[in-house]
Amino acid sequence: MFGYVIPDKMNMFMKDYYGYRAFYCGLCKSIGRRCSQLMRINTTYDMTFLNILAHGVLDVEPEMKMQKCVLNVVVKKLTAQDDELTQKIVDIGTILAHYKCVDDIIDDKSLSKKFVDNAIIKKHYKKAKKIYPELDSYIAQKYLELEQLEKDKCDSIDRIAHPFGEIMVKIGEVVFEDKYDENLSNMLYNIGKWVYLADAIDDVDDDFKEKKYNVFLQGYEYKDKASFLSDKKETLDFVLMSCYHTICNDFDKIQVKKYEGILTNILWYGILNSTKELLRRTEKCKKARI
Repeated sequence: MFGYVIPDKMNMFMKDYYGYRAFYCGLCKSIGRRCSQLMRINTTYDMTFLNILAHGVLDVEPEMKMQKCVLNVVVKKLTAQDDELTQKIVDIGTILAHYKCVDDIIDDKSLSKKFVDNAIIKKHYKKAKKIYPELDSYIAQKYLELEQLEKDKCDSIDRIAHPFGEIMVKIGEVVFEDKYDENLSNMLYNIGKWVYLADAIDDVDDDFKEKKYNVFLQGYEYKDKASFLSDKKETLDFVLMSCYHTICNDFDKIQVKKYEGILTNILWYGILNSTKELLRRTEKCKKARI
């Protein structure tokens, strides 16, 4: 995932903020144990959200402990302890990280991403692939579909965002198993769709300069990011806010047993704030770290 599904920390209750940070730190430590210390670069807001959602819906409460961090060896932080559900999220995140690198290598001919994938991610990806071969195959197929749509210069916003929405639906099947329902599936689909479109809007200036595909550049005479946001205001607002309202409506129907305050903050306020930033800021909005 890309780093847009973030909390609105300014409007978080302190207990929810510390709870969120505990899950973030716990995920980071779990990645370090399950993969390697270098793989901790794969700790993101998005996978932290998925981990909290999984624990909240499945009614799993990890043990919490005060622990030191490799980035701060003096001050201890509340940290969610490793469990089977977090390990599952780590493996899914590893598979996604691999395919994101592969996609960037195809798009950018990026030698740095090729090095990161080969030197850091790939050996851990192979282990995750053995555990979840069906999920891996499905994600690979959807990235191929996405690649073909990009090659065909697809100008349909719904069609280009659809494969990433479907990836999130499949991830939900693996995470929630027999607790998976239509509301969870619809919410995850629209989160995936929203993330893809948010990333396209955020990257539009870079994509134009580098002559790369971007659905919002099809049939549009791009000048600069400010003009783009002004000219496309109605379209951008409609596509992002449609996803946002659907996400919130489906979340209201989901039975969340734990961490409802954290999840509500992320989905109601965090995604809304990210949407507003994307529609007004000419600089990049993407975030990767807490």
